[in-house]
Amino acid sequence: MQKIRLFLVALTIVVLSVASFQCVATAAEVTRINRNKGHVFINEGKDAGFILGATVCFYSPSEAELFCGRVQRTTDAYAVVKVNNREVKKIKVGTEAKLYEETEEKNPKKDAN
Repeated sequence: MQKIRLFLVALTIVVLSVASFQCVATAAEVTRINRNKGHVFINEGKDAGFILGATVCFYSPSEAELFCGRVQRTTDAYAVVKVNNREVKKIKVGTEAKLYEETEEKNPKKDAN
């Protein structure tokens, strides 16, 4: 009975860790910056959902949104995001990048009635 209980506890821990990792998996990190062209290289690619034309937002360590840009080039290993040259000065290597998710709070739908 002890072995079964130990196995179930271990299984529960593994399932919870995998479930919590899926939430973090949508974030990427800035690996390189070309300030002249406004290109930001991130360490995730097509497999993580960073497809051509997708909107990517960059966040400060305090989870405040800095600015957003569009994916210009992508592979399985990395993606290149095009942003404004002035905005790219605010970003550093290691900054968090996430796919843009539009919520109803940010853009409420208004009824025409």
